[in-house]
Amino acid sequence: MKNKSVYKIISVILIILILCSVFFTVSCSQNSNANNINNANNDDGKETGKENADNAGDNAQDAPESEPEAVQILSEAPVKDYDGYDFRILSREAQTADHHWEANDIVAEEENADLVNDAVYKRNTVISEKYNISISRTDNVDPAALARKAVQSGSDEYDLMFASINATVTAAQNGVLINLKNVQYLDLAKPWYDQNANAQLSIGGKLYATFCDFTIMDKNATWVYLFNKQLIQDLDLENPYKLVNEGKWTIDKMAEMAKAAAKDLDGDGVMTWHDQFGWEGECWNMYAGIIAAGIQTVTKNKEDLPEYAGLGDRGMLAFTKLLSVVGDKNVCLRSDDITNYSGNLWNDVMDASFMEGRILFTNAGMNRVTLFRSMDTDFGIIPSPKLDENQPEYCDTISPAQATALSVPASVSDIERTGIITDALCAESKYTLIPAYYDIQLKTKFARDDESAEMLDIIFRTRSFDLCLIYGWGDLTGLFSNAMKSNNENITSSIEKVEPKIITAIGKTVEAYDKNEN
Repeated sequence: MKNKSVYKIISVILIILILCSVFFTVSCSQNSNANNINNANNDDGKETGKENADNAGDNAQDAPESEPEAVQILSEAPVKDYDGYDFRILSREAQTADHHWEANDIVAEEENADLVNDAVYKRNTVISEKYNISISRTDNVDPAALARKAVQSGSDEYDLMFASINATVTAAQNGVLINLKNVQYLDLAKPWYDQNANAQLSIGGKLYATFCDFTIMDKNATWVYLFNKQLIQDLDLENPYKLVNEGKWTIDKMAEMAKAAAKDLDGDGVMTWHDQFGWEGECWNMYAGIIAAGIQTVTKNKEDLPEYAGLGDRGMLAFTKLLSVVGDKNVCLRSDDITNYSGNLWNDVMDASFMEGRILFTNAGMNRVTLFRSMDTDFGIIPSPKLDENQPEYCDTISPAQATALSVPASVSDIERTGIITDALCAESKYTLIPAYYDIQLKTKFARDDESAEMLDIIFRTRSFDLCLIYGWGDLTGLFSNAMKSNNENITSSIEKVEPKIITAIGKTVEAYDKNEN
């Protein structure tokens, strides 16, 4: 019995020793693997543990916490080899006389250290190599007219068109364009297409033009407010950024501040463009202000068809409030009032007045941000004012004569190819051109403070594409422009007279689209 007990004790000891040996072997193996991994990730492999520990300490102390990198969404269109096909884009002028509205977002011959140019070059290179194509451009003062000639002659000359939105919708009514919803692989639900534009520009379920990330011209043509930060400080006025963020940036507040800024600098008792004004712009800005106040003179029914809604009580209130300030020549400098100037009105008078620090607010296109980059005095960017604090969000619009829209000519012979390449180009633009224009060029290079960058997010997220403005039905915008120019508050009877023209024009547009089989 005694021997058996001894054997049992010895057996237990042996089992424990074996288990310890296995545990030690596994542990050493894991440590060896960990060291191997560390050595593989270390350039020289020396003192890996110490260096990693030191680096970890440095990173924890010095490196900011990085946000997870956003996943790039790709076009779901198939990748095909097009054997060197020349993808031909018809667009507005690459160069203009005053350089204010040059379209530099279509092609780039080479990199030149300009942010936008290099982004365009990279985008086109990526897609050209991916699909084995070249990308060429035909620019013209009236690209829609060239597209119409191509369609009438049955000549497949262009694969894609970028023309001003008002010229584009005219071409659509004449049967020159294809319904974008019928273009295979053009995935309009993707984030590189403006969803507000898709919803607002469609008529009867058809969409012949939209805005997208391929072009920055529609961003440049977004009407905003720029303000002189020095005048805000000198006049001890409220911070516009704070007003916007608190939802208190309204027409009344703008009027109050603008009137406080107007000053007869030379003391001659007459306000001329050499004096100081609270606001500057054009008379068409009156209708832009109506849109910014959240007013829709044309709405759409459940069949997606436009219907004239009129100005309404809130619209009339917005008009009256706006006119009280922008109709006052002693407070506002309007380009329409300067008729006897023989030089470049915008360069020499309007832009110069703001750059010289004599304008509190300028209501103009976003392209002015880059034009004012040499301005000594700091300026800020904010959306156009709301009607009142009850309005849910700010609402800026675009210039229909300058904002270029994407469309496809009806003369295209291979619609599938156009859809595939266009979607790929738009998708790539979201990650090349738009960051260059928006995140880098506007937010850090030209915008002079962090607050302006925040304002851009609001402005581009809430843009409105008013059909009456874009189609020019009944020249309603001209009516408001004339009222502003003459400071005429009695607009009700004028609107009533033009209503039948607006309704008739809407009906003709709907009829044209009904007949359009494209």
